[in-house]
Amino acid sequence: MTHWKKPLRGATLAFALIMACGNGFLAPMASAQPADAQAAIDSHYQDKGGASSPLGAKTGGVYAFGADGAAQDYQGGKIIYSANTGAKVMYGAILDKYLALGGADAVGYPTNDESDAPVAGTARFSEFSAPEGATIEWSPQNGAWLVQGPIRTAWSHLRATDGVLGAPMSDTSVANGVYSQTFRGQGADPVQISWNQAGGFTTIPAEIATQLSGLDVSVPGAPPGQAATAGTAAATSSSSSSAWKWWALPLGLVIAALAGGLAAMVTKSSRRSKHSTPGAGTSMPRSGAGVAAGAGGMTRSAGAHLATASERARSFSFGGPGGQRA
Repeated sequence: MTHWKKPLRGATLAFALIMACGNGFLAPMASAQPADAQAAIDSHYQDKGGASSPLGAKTGGVYAFGADGAAQDYQGGKIIYSANTGAKVMYGAILDKYLALGGADAVGYPTNDESDAPVAGTARFSEFSAPEGATIEWSPQNGAWLVQGPIRTAWSHLRATDGVLGAPMSDTSVANGVYSQTFRGQGADPVQISWNQAGGFTTIPAEIATQLSGLDVSVPGAPPGQAATAGTAAATSSSSSSAWKWWALPLGLVIAALAGGLAAMVTKSSRRSKHSTPGAGTSMPRSGAGVAAGAGGMTRSAGAHLATASERARSFSFGGPGGQRA
């Protein structure tokens, strides 16, 4: 028995060693996290409010995420980092959708912190670094859906959720070079949109496609927040310009009237100053009644009142103890 046990043990150990080495060579190597990932994630976490933010407390440590990124889990979400996109926050349904799609390997790294979409309601979105553009938008009415490629460019061009397409109701699907998607629209019926290289855009209802004629889909459009904000800003600028034109004339008249009144006040004050300036050899009267001697005789004052020219022209004589007027 002992003679064959030793060879058997040796063979077993050799087989285990071969399998271990084989697994080491055959298993995919885990990506190494960037050297600055920890510091960048921790800094962004603190900027967002740390443990008191919706992220909550950390769970575990920083780990490699995707080909060249890293991530940190928290009780309420994730911070995902890459050297090109920085550290970005993701939560809830959008984060779940992102991971279900394949995460960074499918649509790239997030390029913004999950944000409110500027629409009437509670929609939120995250943008991703996929070359053709990718957005996940969530709303309580429709859930979280991916919009990407030429469909996303068209959606952005039409002012995203604020425009005629409205919020997404499905993910962008790609089959045989055809991109397709369903949107909520702004009416009772959903909107269907599709694109292919040969035929461009087709939509139901058809008139929406006319707004996309000649659209360059080689460059991704602006994120939904920026698309809506740009339209709002342009409208605000136009309204402000029109309002300024309307008020320019009456405002100019008011300013001219004020300037004229100010000039009149300055002129009147200057004239008073000239009339009240005493001549050579004449003393300025002080407050209180009194008589001051001047080169031309006595100048009479009463309180702070300066004698007028006619009063000064009248002479005085001292005929008695109290003085009598001549």
